[in-house]
Amino acid sequence: MKALRIFGTILVCLLVACLVYLYLWSLVFGARFDDLSAAAEARSRQPHYIIDADTANEVDDLFAIVGALARDNRYHYDRPLLVGLTAAQFHTSPLAGSTTALESQRINEQLLKLMYATVPSFPGSDQPLRSATEAQPSPASQFIVAEARKASPEQKLTVFILGSCTNLASAILSDSSIVPNVHARYLGFWYDPATGVYDKKEFNTGNDPAALNLLLNTKGLEFTVMTATSSQALQMTREQLDNKLPADSPVTQYLQKRWDTYDRWWTEADPGKKQWTMWDVASLEAWFNPQFATLENRPAPAENLPRDINVYTAIDSGQMLEQWFMVVDSSLRATAKAIQ
Repeated sequence: MKALRIFGTILVCLLVACLVYLYLWSLVFGARFDDLSAAAEARSRQPHYIIDADTANEVDDLFAIVGALARDNRYHYDRPLLVGLTAAQFHTSPLAGSTTALESQRINEQLLKLMYATVPSFPGSDQPLRSATEAQPSPASQFIVAEARKASPEQKLTVFILGSCTNLASAILSDSSIVPNVHARYLGFWYDPATGVYDKKEFNTGNDPAALNLLLNTKGLEFTVMTATSSQALQMTREQLDNKLPADSPVTQYLQKRWDTYDRWWTEADPGKKQWTMWDVASLEAWFNPQFATLENRPAPAENLPRDINVYTAIDSGQMLEQWFMVVDSSLRATAKAIQ
């Protein structure tokens, strides 16, 4: 009997120990599982976006991309996630060769390397659409299709078009089922908010007018435009660039060199290049910081599908510029510290 009592006591002790262990395990690992579940849920709601840029055409594309990469953090699920860079053509430029998208791709790759970014990049078509029904397939358009298929009407893929619309238009022509899953955010054409009159005589539009009109005429495609009229207010000075970013940063030096060596062919004003219009920066900053821009629902151009589109009619250029410098400066300094 004594042996049975001892055995029973041991069993009770083991049972209590097991219960205590299970309780402690649930406190520690249950919390971790809850954290993982919450992180997975947050990531599923994280906005995904692509930047489609004619980077080799000008200077402002580089600044827009650097600003986006400076914000990108794979572990902060409350921030938009840059899922890819695609390169656009600009064949109408007097400086254009026959492979303008590939030229843009090379600069995109250099920026990714300088920013220590792991974002994938893809070259787009070097030619505009042949017609409104015929795509110009490319690695860029295929990538857009693949990413859009992962999206949904509730959680759309945002595509920032900082140049011609060729790549997104080709993606839609290749697979029209992606339309409800995509939000096109275009930088281009002129617009007078007072009269409601559009003017498509603008560089980005002129590089593929058929592609732009395809996007405007596509039923169900969410379309937002940062107009040239609004974005021209964002002016950066060379003095700001020199004084507000770390002078010893390879990124700063790369931006300075691009500023100095690019031939501003369209104007003879400001021959010393004391300031630059940061059109493309405005498009992204208005999304990152919506409080710095006025977004209105306006009728689309009269020659296009009768519907409303989203139009930025004004921006706070001072606040945008201050925010851009603050974010990029912080990122460059953090990177320099991490690689020491």
